[in-house]
Amino acid sequence: MAINLKATKGDVKSALADPLQLHYIPASINGDGPANVEKFFTPYTENQTGGVLQNALRGYPLLGKEMTLPEGYTGVIFQETKKPLSSDDDRNFTFGGAFRTLTYWNYDRNPTQNDPFSKALNWLKLSEALHGEEEDIDAPKPEPASSKTNKVKQEKGTAS
Repeated sequence: MAINLKATKGDVKSALADPLQLHYIPASINGDGPANVEKFFTPYTENQTGGVLQNALRGYPLLGKEMTLPEGYTGVIFQETKKPLSSDDDRNFTFGGAFRTLTYWNYDRNPTQNDPFSKALNWLKLSEALHGEEEDIDAPKPEPASSKTNKVKQEKGTAS
């Protein structure tokens, strides 16, 4: 089975001109698709002190905050329009939208850096620091090639 993702760089750039309004809510439902967030959720969101947002889902209090992906990262959403008939068939996903910010929600507690989603974003930064292309400023610098050659000639000359 192969997974095929259909998107182009142009799709992502044009989607970022009008980005999706994305909410991460700690809930599981038996549905997958668009929701009328603007009509039934957004009007009831209240701003609290410290940038915390407050709302409720089915009577359960939600506390959230707006999060931005690290610099250089863009989130993309893919949609599967036709489910395969068997697990061996190829799966095809089409581009559904792009985002750089999202609203992260917790049940009845303020979002913190210790939440799994916040930790995942921090791992992106840590991974970049560990595997980035920057030179290590504390590493010893190699000697120029000409001085190595001269040392070898001088050592040969003194040994003879």
